[in-house]
Amino acid sequence: MIKKRHIHLTEKMLEEHPNIGAYMAPSLSIRQEIITADIPKLGKEAALKALKEWGQPKSNITHLVFCTTSGVEMPGADYKLANLVGLDPSVRRVMLYNQGCHVGGTVLRTAKDIAENNAGA
Repeated sequence: MIKKRHIHLTEKMLEEHPNIGAYMAPSLSIRQEIITADIPKLGKEAALKALKEWGQPKSNITHLVFCTTSGVEMPGADYKLANLVGLDPSVRRVMLYNQGCHVGGTVLRTAKDIAENNAGA
């Protein structure tokens, strides 16, 4: 059960783009612009924390599985995250977009399959 949802907005964003907070005002394009810029940055924070907990060098990473329910663009957030974290360009990336709330399970299943079926992964 989802107990809490988060949205990434700052006061500055709301001041610069008042349609975001206005009922029935067009705001999809600007929200997509904000999201596509910030998703890789948020991913970087999570990735750096995970790398620290893992305790292994980044050079041991063979695959990156990334998901988001919004912000589709090319190059994707997976590519941007790999660059922000400093992963080797040979790291194999899987990007899952717009899968909805069930994407967490899909990502875990995909990562498990990759780890179990690729020697050294």
